[in-house]
Amino acid sequence: MKRREGVRKLRRSGYRILQWFLTLFFLALGALAIPKMGMDGPNSAPFGLTAIFGTIFVEQRILRSRVILSPGCVRVVNAIFEYRVEPGAIKKAYVDIGGTMKIETRDGGEIFVGAYSGSLIDSFVGSAGRAAKIVRHHVAGQPVSSEFVIRRKYAISWLSEIWLVAAVACAVWTAINNS
Repeated sequence: MKRREGVRKLRRSGYRILQWFLTLFFLALGALAIPKMGMDGPNSAPFGLTAIFGTIFVEQRILRSRVILSPGCVRVVNAIFEYRVEPGAIKKAYVDIGGTMKIETRDGGEIFVGAYSGSLIDSFVGSAGRAAKIVRHHVAGQPVSSEFVIRRKYAISWLSEIWLVAAVACAVWTAINNS
C-alpha cells in the first residue's frame, strides 16, 4: 500500500508500544483468570471476559489518539471525537502550562490534542512541544481562512471497535447465563 504524498501522522511512539503491551497483558490476565472463574454464577467467565474486553476497548481508544497532517486538513483524533480543521483556520498550536498540546482556531476555539496530553515524562522529553512545532510549521504560509468550519465527528477506530463488539457479545452471554 502506497503512502499518500504529504500525509504525516504524529503519534507518540510510546503510545503504540504501550497499546500493544497493555492489550497483550489484559489478554494474558484473562487467559489466566477465566478458567478459575467457572461458567456458572453471577461472576462467571462471561462476566470476566466482558470486563477484560471492555478494558481493552477503552485502552485502545485512548492510546490510538493522534494528529494527522495532510495538505488540506489537520485531523486531531482523540479517544471519542475527531476534529478536522483547514490549516488556514489554525491560529496557533501550543503547549499549555500543564504540558498538554492544544490547537487554537482563528475564531477563538480550542481543540485538545489527546495524543499529546501532559505527562511527567513529556516534561523531560518534550514531545508535545515538538509536535506543536511541526503543526505550526505545517500551517505556516497557508492562506488565512475567514470562512471555515471545524468538523467534529465520532472517531472510528476499527481495531478498538472489535473489542467493543466482543465486550457486548460477552455481556449478552452473561445476561443469558444469569437469567
